[in-house]
Amino acid sequence: GQVLAAVLGDHAGGWPLPRAATAVVDVDYVLAAGGLLAEEHRAAAGALLRHHLRTH
Repeated sequence: GQVLAAVLGDHAGGWPLPRAATAVVDVDYVLAAGGLLAEEHRAAAGALLRHHLRTH
């Protein structure tokens, strides 16, 4: 909670901040795989991440 709060309050980089962030723990380690797939296989990366990181 503290890490997410710190990120959502950091305006120093000038980046737009998420309006309603949800903390997700990547217990299946799919974020890295999705990132590696994204450039050449965007649809597969999207499907992988949607499947594993959907919120209930």
